[in-house]
Amino acid sequence: MIASLVVLLALLAYVAVATDFPTPAPTYEAKDFTVWNRRKVQNSRLADVTVNFKAADGSDDSVHLYRLDMVGTPYERGFAHGALLTKEIVEFTGPIMDKYYADEVLSLDLTGFPEPLQTVLRALQLKGAAKAPELFKKAMSWVWEQEKQYVPSYFFDEIRGMAEGICSNLGSNCNVDEWTAKIQEMNMLPELVRMACTAYGAWGPATPSGKGLVQVRALDFGGGPWVNYTVIGTHRGDPNHATNAFTTVTFPGFVGVVTGVSQSGIGISEKVWMTYDKRSLQPGSYNGVPDVFVLRNILQESRTRADAEMYINSIKRTWAMWVGIGDYTTMRFDLVGYKQSSAVTYDDWTIGTITGQPYIQSIAYVDKHPQPTHDGPTGTLPTALQHFWGNITNENSKVVTQYHETGDVHIASYDFEHSVMYVAIGKVNKQGEYGPEGSSDMNQWKAYNRPYVKFNLNDLWTGI
Repeated sequence: MIASLVVLLALLAYVAVATDFPTPAPTYEAKDFTVWNRRKVQNSRLADVTVNFKAADGSDDSVHLYRLDMVGTPYERGFAHGALLTKEIVEFTGPIMDKYYADEVLSLDLTGFPEPLQTVLRALQLKGAAKAPELFKKAMSWVWEQEKQYVPSYFFDEIRGMAEGICSNLGSNCNVDEWTAKIQEMNMLPELVRMACTAYGAWGPATPSGKGLVQVRALDFGGGPWVNYTVIGTHRGDPNHATNAFTTVTFPGFVGVVTGVSQSGIGISEKVWMTYDKRSLQPGSYNGVPDVFVLRNILQESRTRADAEMYINSIKRTWAMWVGIGDYTTMRFDLVGYKQSSAVTYDDWTIGTITGQPYIQSIAYVDKHPQPTHDGPTGTLPTALQHFWGNITNENSKVVTQYHETGDVHIASYDFEHSVMYVAIGKVNKQGEYGPEGSSDMNQWKAYNRPYVKFNLNDLWTGI
């Protein structure tokens, strides 16, 4: 009897812990807070989305992001991006990123990079913060020169268009070639600085209707300027992809993709694939397509998971990552273990062989840690997913990510069945920290603790 009582108390304690989830922040309808700029560039336009609200302590707070609606060919969309966000691109690629390079310089782990790049980065660290911007740009330029032969041609058109769009505002002293080079370089930053992140997809019986798909991408990228310059960028009206508009959660001047969903194809989640081995970053090279361009190409070109996975296996790959791919056709989600030597597809049955976490029917997931995860089978991510199994929604995913404490820069969740995307973005102070200066809590402004903005995907696809 005593033994039974102990077991019962233990079970009750487990249930209490397992269901002690945080109360998430509210969700706001994007359409109620979207104000379009009167200026248009051909058929493209820019909106400001600002949600004012009261924080838990009663202080005034807000969520701010840009919505960029880009219409036309790659060149035309790039031109609109550059012309409509000139001020933000100039700030972001200049003093804002220079401070980020200075702050980042000493934390770079050089061991996984090829020797020519190690030489540049080692000089960067020895010379310190003052030389960081100059040498970071030199390193990114080196990466671009190695990889540009694998870059699809439309990226060149879009980047050139962006540079010309910027110069259309800055006047005759603006050098298009210099801006082209600067944009190319900055888009190589994710090849140098890795993103941690969390990704999962839940489908069929794991969702309320028994036939839906909810996919989550939580971006963990540390402090810095990213969150305060968030752009919801929609590409549409491309004559070569007339029925497949796509939306990304991005930043000024970026043409690669880290987060996004398309109109008639798929959604993308991503995280770096690190292990707990001595060489935590798996072997790779700069002899292939840049990771963020791979993800962009999948969004633009693929219609199904099978399309995306065939493409991934057809290209030269660079650095290891997990690619989460969900699609409208099958309402299923895969995690592709993407690395230089292979690209292997995992589902709910097989992903546990890599992560060391339990099988959950109709949910494939990988947490924010290196793999196999040290969180083990009772980690916060599987605990939350098991708790909400059968009712995985965008709303409940807010709780899952907050409980797992993942997504400092941003979180995007795509509900394929209802054509809805939720986005939460972090907020940083002048020092790039996720809280008020001098605060003892530098987690309070991370995306997983912030309000969400709800976008109707059909509004994005049609520019409403």
